[in-house]
Amino acid sequence: MRALLFIVLVSLLSIVITGCASTAEPQHLSANQDTCWVCVHENDLACVKVDIDDKTPTAQYNGKTYHFCSEECKKEFVANPAKFAPKSVSAAPQTQPAHH
Repeated sequence: MRALLFIVLVSLLSIVITGCASTAEPQHLSANQDTCWVCVHENDLACVKVDIDDKTPTAQYNGKTYHFCSEECKKEFVANPAKFAPKSVSAAPQTQPAHH
């Protein structure tokens, strides 16, 4: 019985760890979607993909337009953009679908 309980606990733990270790960056963005990099940084997986429309909060940084899931994320980004902006251009999908 202990062995079974141990196996179940180890299995659940490995699933949790694997899920947390995977990238928070959305892999498939449509033309009207972008990444909320504040949510990526904060591991808020529910808000990583942003549907872009005329009401979507945006900010400019280093010549790029960033989109956010909320005004709160925009404010956090504007306060410290270097903390949240992707480190490389290749890491930023910027409304382009991933090509594999």
